[in-house]
Amino acid sequence: MVKKFAEALAKLKKPALISHIGPDGDAIGSQLALYFWFQDRGIEPMMFNDDPVPDNLTWLAGQEKIREPEKELLDQCDAILFVDGNDPSRFGKMAEYFSNTNKPLYLIDHHLDPPEGIFSEMLWDSSASSTAYLVYTLFAETGPESISREIGEALYAGIVTDTGSFRFDTVTDDTHFAVGNIIRYGGIKPSEIYSRIYDDRTLSEYHLLGTVLKGIRLFCDEKVAVMEVTEKMMSENGCSKDDLEGFVNYPLSIRGVAVSVLLYEREDRVKISLRGKSLVDLNQVARKFNGGGHFNASGAWHPGPVEKAVKELVAEISELLS
Repeated sequence: MVKKFAEALAKLKKPALISHIGPDGDAIGSQLALYFWFQDRGIEPMMFNDDPVPDNLTWLAGQEKIREPEKELLDQCDAILFVDGNDPSRFGKMAEYFSNTNKPLYLIDHHLDPPEGIFSEMLWDSSASSTAYLVYTLFAETGPESISREIGEALYAGIVTDTGSFRFDTVTDDTHFAVGNIIRYGGIKPSEIYSRIYDDRTLSEYHLLGTVLKGIRLFCDEKVAVMEVTEKMMSENGCSKDDLEGFVNYPLSIRGVAVSVLLYEREDRVKISLRGKSLVDLNQVARKFNGGGHFNASGAWHPGPVEKAVKELVAEISELLS
């Protein structure tokens, strides 16, 4: 599978690399590592995202080359490679363009249930710890010695963020073997990367975190923890949506909690983040609310208001728990 996929990509002249809206560490790290993989083969891809790179990832080499997608630029590309997402609707304002284009579409992803009949070639495995791990397998197939420091940092950032710092069920011996090679060939320092991603919070972010944690509510015999973030909280603390990274994981440390829900009130709807401990298929929950993801980590949207979202989410999770 990997060899065939690598051979197909190597034939492209100018591919577009695009990751999902609200990109996270796995999306950005995978996208950048792929960019350098193509460059090593004399191919100059173009990278697109609707949303900016999160603040804690702006140190990654090459991220400044990512731009907002435009028809005129996409028209210059001979193929489109979707990174860390498996449905064109998850890739923002150009979704209609992607759905109607005659350009070949490629996929590299680990989310559940890719649509059938859309992609020319796929490197897809829902059991993989991250999309960045799948990108690593490209390097493993074509020569891991080409993993430079820049590539290694991108791959490590993608894997460490999407595995919850190696604590999720998807982490296997293959994951650690890959990370060992990334460290070896890239000459990277994991402690420095971890610090850049997680140890650069402002006092305002901690004030916001304290407010959010103080408002935790427990449901379903205290198995489900729900947190809410309002626009007012964000404004009062001078924070942005990027500052919410990792908040959803905190309630999983509470004794007995199996599912954590973070609701972020936006202007026109409510953003939902879900994390769990393998008791509930959160991808199934998210799909009921215009989202998707993984068994233990998913995201979704609700039209609001927040209390209605809480009621409907808790009801859905409660049914699955029972």
